[in-house]
Amino acid sequence: MWCRAIVTYCANMNKKIVIIGAGASGIACGTKLMSNGFQNIVILEAENRIGGRIHTIPFGKNVVDLGAQWCHGQVDNVVHELGSKYDVFASNTAKYDGSRFYQSDGTELSSEIGNKLMGLVITIVEEFKEEMQKYQGSLGNFVVEKYQEALRTENFKNFDANVCQQFLDFFHKYENSIEASDTWFETSCKGYCEYWDCDGDRLLNWKDKGYRTVFDLLMKKIPNPADAIPIEDKILFNKTVTNIDWKHTKEPAVTITCSDGTALDADHVIVTTSLGVLKEKHLQLFNPPLPPKKVSAIEGLVLGTVDKIYLEFEKPFWDKDWEGFSLLWKESDLLKVRQMEHNWLEHVFGFYVVDYQPNILCGWISGPNARRMELATDEDVRNGVMVLLRMFLRTYNVPDPIAIRRTQWYSNPHFRGSYTFRSLKSDMLNVGPSDLAEPITNYQGKPIVHFAGEATHDHYYSTVHGAIESGWREAKRIVDLYKANSNDMKIKNPNGRSAKDGTGNYVDVLIIGAGLAGLGAATKLQSTGQRFLILEGQAKAGGRVNTLNMRRNVKSTDSNENRKSTESDDECIQSTKTDFVDAGASWLHGKFNHLHDIAERYDLLSTEQSEEGLGAYLRDDGEAIDDYFVKKIDFLIGQILSKCETYAREDQTDYPKSVYSFLLDNFSKYLDTLEDATLKVTAQQLFDWHVRFQVIDNSCLNLDHVSAKSWGAYSYNGESCQAHYNFRNGFSAAIEALCNQVDRKNILFKKEVVEIVTSASCPRISVKCSDNTIYHANHVIVTLSLGCLKTNLHTMFRPALPHAYVQTIRDIGFETINKIFIQFEHPWWKEMDGIQLIFRNDNYKDHNWTRHISGFDVMKPGPSNTLLAWVGGRGAIEMEKLTDSQVIHDCIALLAQFTKSEIPAPIKYYCTRWYSNPIC
Repeated sequence: MWCRAIVTYCANMNKKIVIIGAGASGIACGTKLMSNGFQNIVILEAENRIGGRIHTIPFGKNVVDLGAQWCHGQVDNVVHELGSKYDVFASNTAKYDGSRFYQSDGTELSSEIGNKLMGLVITIVEEFKEEMQKYQGSLGNFVVEKYQEALRTENFKNFDANVCQQFLDFFHKYENSIEASDTWFETSCKGYCEYWDCDGDRLLNWKDKGYRTVFDLLMKKIPNPADAIPIEDKILFNKTVTNIDWKHTKEPAVTITCSDGTALDADHVIVTTSLGVLKEKHLQLFNPPLPPKKVSAIEGLVLGTVDKIYLEFEKPFWDKDWEGFSLLWKESDLLKVRQMEHNWLEHVFGFYVVDYQPNILCGWISGPNARRMELATDEDVRNGVMVLLRMFLRTYNVPDPIAIRRTQWYSNPHFRGSYTFRSLKSDMLNVGPSDLAEPITNYQGKPIVHFAGEATHDHYYSTVHGAIESGWREAKRIVDLYKANSNDMKIKNPNGRSAKDGTGNYVDVLIIGAGLAGLGAATKLQSTGQRFLILEGQAKAGGRVNTLNMRRNVKSTDSNENRKSTESDDECIQSTKTDFVDAGASWLHGKFNHLHDIAERYDLLSTEQSEEGLGAYLRDDGEAIDDYFVKKIDFLIGQILSKCETYAREDQTDYPKSVYSFLLDNFSKYLDTLEDATLKVTAQQLFDWHVRFQVIDNSCLNLDHVSAKSWGAYSYNGESCQAHYNFRNGFSAAIEALCNQVDRKNILFKKEVVEIVTSASCPRISVKCSDNTIYHANHVIVTLSLGCLKTNLHTMFRPALPHAYVQTIRDIGFETINKIFIQFEHPWWKEMDGIQLIFRNDNYKDHNWTRHISGFDVMKPGPSNTLLAWVGGRGAIEMEKLTDSQVIHDCIALLAQFTKSEIPAPIKYYCTRWYSNPIC
């Protein structure tokens, strides 16, 4: 067995891995993989050098860094950890926040005023982090508000208002260079706080060697070149990747094609290209297209432009202790420069000395004017910055430079920018670096397309240490994947038998429940090589997903109700026609989720979307409510519910508050504005309908039971909650796809779990089923419904669950929604898209459960001439006490009452009974 494991592990380490990009993340990933035994590696680099956005070049007396320049901090910084033993760092001379300030008329601002204003803005961005984390707007709005508040205090009352505004404009540009934003009004304030500063010196330079030293550290050329990892032998230069084909159903998993026609097959590809390239090329680069959530992350995160302009002089014209200067523009001078040929100059915010380069100044520019600067010639840039220097430094004799070198990060098609930041759009789409970092898996759930680079790091984005950590992260993901596979060959059970000895009752992981959660867990385990089983209490997979065929699984009105159908009502039917109905889950709510990715992969979705609550709103006296007024109230309720979502993010003194009381409080204010008594009554009746609808939508007994705070915190991943995507052949098609992924032999049906036993003296967990079979595992994943857990809480777990778990299970609500499908020979409702029920009073004593029906929707798409009634609250539970024929009789009477029509007998019907199902 051990020999077999060794052979397997060696085979795993021969997996073909292609890394796209030889920057910090790519080299970090490659060296980490090689140090773990993986040698079959190729790095495709579009440039003719390693480094990516690290680019050290000879210039002046030694070298300058065109890209990354400093090691930002010492604590928890992997770059510092790599180099601190070898004396490669020095503290930077220019500190930027302590430089001199010159105005555009040549006047130097007093150091007292400059230091005090700089101290103020630094305090705002560093000392108000807790407040910033809750702020919903931009970084710019937050800073400007705080800055203006401070200027009104006693400490700044004597400061010149124009100077204060000039300084704020400077700091705006300065902060843009840190974030790489075009404007701080697009930078998310709370996203800004998700960046983690590393404590210690944040401006450590690399002496006279440049940032390229980090690659020598990663390759272990330092301290002894003889010990170097030969990663450079794996790099192919001038290889621009044009296509990544990843939808392979067999090995190899991925094919990568380059612009020169080179094609490579791989088991894994690690994409370390910049976010700018992904933004520009992802539609052409990936086949099939990336999942929607990944696309949203690419669109929401932003890679901005920050450029440098290096000027070399024959000798310094500045003072010996001079660190550089920052620019403060007077409004009149700013207007003049905007009329100049070099109008991009206004976004150069300062020039600063460069350590180990006695004759060089470095100018900084960011944003759209940096991109304009990149389009100018070197000579134009040289002439422009000399105008700038001589305008601001009028007291100095500024000579012509002898050499110039500027960066062009945006213009380079292999980068399209400098580094990333969190934007307001990323907040709106509810995406972040972790969404970009999530690998794409194949049909078996195995990660095959990996993403690394600074943009994929949750907290160190925009940094080299973040890029390196992300490369190591993906290398570890691959190493762990194959270690898990090889280690699986060596697992022993307490009796000395292998876990793969064929007994079947001892596995690594038991999953209880073959619903979406259980199958989702199984697809992830599938790629690890661990042995698992799914125990499902029902005769089929799906849990609360249940697609039925109307032609075979529902009762006809001319049948004996007690006659047994030849087909099980629970049978999952895949039909090529629209004869199916979804008794449980019906829709995919939005695109930005993993289930939508699976549905797209297997082409399961219909092009038609559904809507609820359509059609005529009829009172029980047959009167139709004015459509305009219905829409007006609907819009008002929507506004109140949107406000409730905001309420979830605010600190409220009246917490807790229910959704019902929140709705009622806000809607009552509207009712108070209505002078017409009849209109007020109608508005109240429509409000009652919306409450009934929300009871169904939230699966609760009473809307007063639903917390407004928790309800408002529910996330739709940045999408509209009204997105109802249909499956072409029913929701169970997704269950079928997942079952095929995990191998059906790993799913055991009719295995209702009755007992889960853990013991401190035995590492194994025992699981007993109702048929008295017992299974053992190292781990158990329980995916039972909360309703099932509530019912079996005190009998299923031995010993009992911890009190906190018990209390949580008790506290979280779990109630019932039922559906009633009624098919007719003809659509007697004619042009109506549905019939919504507006009750005037509670005089429905004989059939009180019907008071909880919101209405009857015409099924589109779905079986022809079919109405779907929704019932929630206590009505859903009471309905299940009746026979199907009684339920249908009550529904027909209800429809006759509201439409004032003679309702024909239905030809088929089906009633769900989720509350009565002991498994669900």
